[in-house]
Amino acid sequence: MQTTARTSEDLVGIVPHTLGYTPERSLVAIIVGTDAHGVSRCESTLRIDFDLETAAHIVRESGQWIGDLIVDACTPTGVFLVLYDEEYLRGADDLDVHRGLIRAAIDEIALALDGHGIDTLSAWWVSENRFGRIDDPDDEGTPLEAAASSPCATELIAGGSNPAAGPPDLVVRPSSAEAAAQFRGAGADDWAGAADWLDPDASFDVLASAYPRLAELRRSDEDLDHAVLDEIMCPQLVLAIDSMLRQKWSRDALEMVLSFDHPDFQPAVVERCRPGELARRAMRFGSSPRAAQEVVGLSDRQPRPRDIRLGTEFFKHYLPWGHPLVRADAYAVIAWFEWSGGGSTMAEQYALAALALDDDHVMAGLILRAVEAGCLPRWLRAARRGRGRTDSPRRE
Repeated sequence: MQTTARTSEDLVGIVPHTLGYTPERSLVAIIVGTDAHGVSRCESTLRIDFDLETAAHIVRESGQWIGDLIVDACTPTGVFLVLYDEEYLRGADDLDVHRGLIRAAIDEIALALDGHGIDTLSAWWVSENRFGRIDDPDDEGTPLEAAASSPCATELIAGGSNPAAGPPDLVVRPSSAEAAAQFRGAGADDWAGAADWLDPDASFDVLASAYPRLAELRRSDEDLDHAVLDEIMCPQLVLAIDSMLRQKWSRDALEMVLSFDHPDFQPAVVERCRPGELARRAMRFGSSPRAAQEVVGLSDRQPRPRDIRLGTEFFKHYLPWGHPLVRADAYAVIAWFEWSGGGSTMAEQYALAALALDDDHVMAGLILRAVEAGCLPRWLRAARRGRGRTDSPRRE
């Protein structure tokens, strides 16, 4: 997102808005990129679980792991670090050791980033409703309210940003049966039962007709326009997604199409599909073991963050209107996209939402186990390979 943040209050204040909630026991990297015209913008926000064990590990391995994760997220020119630690001010048994280990970890991260040609622009702590500079041991902090009411945070709030209390509150919920029935043009008493599903040809043709507008959103450099997604998500497209989620092969093909990077469903190819062509490609590749290895998250290709976000937001706009019989599948697909982009926290929440509806859902169960085991998508594994730790703290 573009931001006019200039002060520490601005930068600390935007963190809950970039993540969607106020983190706890976390290290957040606000990653800044600079375009050809010298304009800086927040390219991404990376959050990892952070405690003293994590700090000690960072010191042991010279901060390289964190540096690699930040470099893998995008192409940054600078990084602001914000530590959320409720014990930083007064809670630790040995406060000097606690703060000293944290400072050592931040120094190692800064050195690792410097090795990649990236500046660590500043680092702050947030604790007990105050925030201050980590490199200033005498800084007793500024009230956090100054950050929450900073010009940038105020602008985001005026634009509709309203950070949730925690990750579970970010899970998109279905609309009421009455509202969904009205949207779909069905009777409130019968729409949630057995449905007349669209056939595969018709479903993929509907998706193909909507795809060019998705491709436009993908190519844009502007913030993702949710109003356009609302327009795209018409009742006919909702019915098509319902049908595609019903069977594994068509669901897998849908993920391939909406990852925007699968070699068998390149955007330029999908945009040219005539009636029936996308369905034929889906039938050919949707159950192909070779094609499955190229799915985002299983492939070693690094996805574009915007592609992951667009695929995720597409399903989030579908979910309020989707059919209850495939709702667990929709949650699981969102969980897959979140995990594939490195967002373990929200991947866990959406996997849990799927399992709450279907406790035997295979895909959701796999994602939840991957998150709990600290298993990263393939494109991120290189950042951990050979560094002596497999239980990586949660990242997003």
